[in-house]
Amino acid sequence: MKTTYLLMLVLVGLLLSGCGFIFNQPLVGPDGTVALFVNDDGTYSMLPEGDSHLVLLRDGDVVSRANVFSSGDSGVLDWSFDGSQILFVETEQDEYGQPIAWSVRLSGVQSDSVPVTLFRTEDLILSPMFTKDGDITYLDLKDDSDLPRLTLYDRAEGTNKVLRDDIVSYRRATWDGALLIISETIEGSLKLAHVSSYNVMSGEATEAASFFLAEGMEEILFLLPASFLWDVASVDNYVAITIYDQALITPQLDNSDDQPALYLINTVEESALKVSDAGVVPAFSPNGHILSYIGAAGEKPDIPVIYLYDMDRQESRALDNTIGASSLFWIDDETLGFTIDNKDDTYRVMKVSPVTGEVTPLLPEI
Repeated sequence: MKTTYLLMLVLVGLLLSGCGFIFNQPLVGPDGTVALFVNDDGTYSMLPEGDSHLVLLRDGDVVSRANVFSSGDSGVLDWSFDGSQILFVETEQDEYGQPIAWSVRLSGVQSDSVPVTLFRTEDLILSPMFTKDGDITYLDLKDDSDLPRLTLYDRAEGTNKVLRDDIVSYRRATWDGALLIISETIEGSLKLAHVSSYNVMSGEATEAASFFLAEGMEEILFLLPASFLWDVASVDNYVAITIYDQALITPQLDNSDDQPALYLINTVEESALKVSDAGVVPAFSPNGHILSYIGAAGEKPDIPVIYLYDMDRQESRALDNTIGASSLFWIDDETLGFTIDNKDDTYRVMKVSPVTGEVTPLLPEI
């Protein structure tokens, strides 16, 4: 039961293999402020090209930070622990528009803030994130390396330290150095993915789940933003993950099959259940009571729409006014943000009440 949206994600993963474009997704800060880069003509693109600048969406206001600008592919990728800074990557392109260098940049969000470059590299940089102390973790993919390396950048020393060399994706679990990682091993002719908790300070890892990596799934995992495929609950011990063309190996499920399914895993109890046969962009609400995702609707079904999965009742329901959603993000427990493709390389940024279903613009259209 693959939706048009699911097929689009697969195609994007194949298209971007080796390209390393930066996805410009709306990102919610600690106080609920949404940060994103907006084209200088006021439109929003998920894959921006040309000049753009930072915009903050806060309490119904649109706050422009024209001094925090970018002239290449760029996107806000993380907020600092205290919400005073953002982290983003800016690419340099060759004459054919292909990325050839990546700069990891940092900026405050005040009116007089000016971005600074932390470091520049010709290696592909993926998923940079702040630590609580302000250092940076990221995935570094070299031309001669099969897999990205999880790396820590020490801002005080200006040095880069490789933590692990077998990571295809990762997410922050807590601000005290705990990550959830997806690592890869090879067993004969098969590739296995392992979902594990990982402590940056001690290097200790504890496996919670595993699955076979189908052809192309490896690239999809580390080239697409992690939020397209999996999320970690800020409370309890849950991980939601979309797996393409394979089933979970552990924990085992009676109804596990080879569909592009969305699974919910309890990392402590080492148990799992299938939420949907076709669900992408999973995102837990801040209080952990709801898991939202983009699933399939319609007679075929081939229409993307946002679903809400009640963690207590273990039931899903569709938000009818969100047909055509392409990405989503929680602003607070009562507000869900999402984007809709305008079919001209720009997107509308909307918000919806999970209770009433009322949809209103988050970023006013030009």
